[in-house]
Amino acid sequence: MTVRKLVWFFAFAALGLGSVPAMAEDKPAAPAATATATATADQAAPEVPAAALEWKDYKVKGYRLSLYGGSFSGATYLDLPPLADRTILTPGAADVLGYNGEVLAQSVDTEHYMAPRKEIEPGTAIGGRIGIYLGDDVHLDLVGNYLSGRANTSMLYSREGRAGNGIWERVEVDFDEGFRAYKGGISMMYDARPATFFGVTPTLGFGLGGVINRFSELEDKTALYLEGNFGLSVEPKENLQVIARADLSVFAFEVDELGYSNMVGYTNLTVGAAWFFDTVPAEVRAKHLSDPKSKR
Repeated sequence: MTVRKLVWFFAFAALGLGSVPAMAEDKPAAPAATATATATADQAAPEVPAAALEWKDYKVKGYRLSLYGGSFSGATYLDLPPLADRTILTPGAADVLGYNGEVLAQSVDTEHYMAPRKEIEPGTAIGGRIGIYLGDDVHLDLVGNYLSGRANTSMLYSREGRAGNGIWERVEVDFDEGFRAYKGGISMMYDARPATFFGVTPTLGFGLGGVINRFSELEDKTALYLEGNFGLSVEPKENLQVIARADLSVFAFEVDELGYSNMVGYTNLTVGAAWFFDTVPAEVRAKHLSDPKSKR
């Protein structure tokens, strides 16, 4: 009986040891199946190429840098009429400030001097623009200008004075050689290419900004301005333009003698060059220009 139990014990032990290698061989099969499934998934999902950018995808179509110079018109910001025979002046009512900040002696002598006039004489204008093209022909310009000239004050003078019947003539009583003005702002511009004639393209626009009128000794006179723009351009070579431009700006000039501001205007007449820098690939721009719906 004992011998039979030992025989069965060794038989079961042999069967158990024989099954261990079989189990070890079955376990690696699972990772192989997973790798096969992953490879199949990769082959089933090919990469999708990125869509090519079109004209409408470029918010900025290009930049244009302009540099120019010319002249500006100057302006008259004080011009009082002659005194009537029966005009009565209160003390200090006729005082006119000089460009050094003191009252002019001639303005105190109301018997021989009257009708003061203050002017900014025509001078030099230089400036630049950075245009940001938002469409085919529409661009937003950042503008900066420097103006220099001469300021002067004149009055009517008579040797005989108001009591006599002498001739009144206008004479200069004060001046400032160091007047200058700084203008900066933005302009919305349109290149009217449909109206091009003989290679000349009109340019229209309007803008706004700030102006600083600076004298040698007096405090600055600052103001906000509105501006109208008109120009004519030719393109002698690709991406290069020659532009003749007229800019009219209007603003309120503070006048010390009046206690309020007078509306004045500066007109700049300039000629300059402009360089265009494209931000759209050549093939995209060519495709856009070939489209019948394109404006250009």
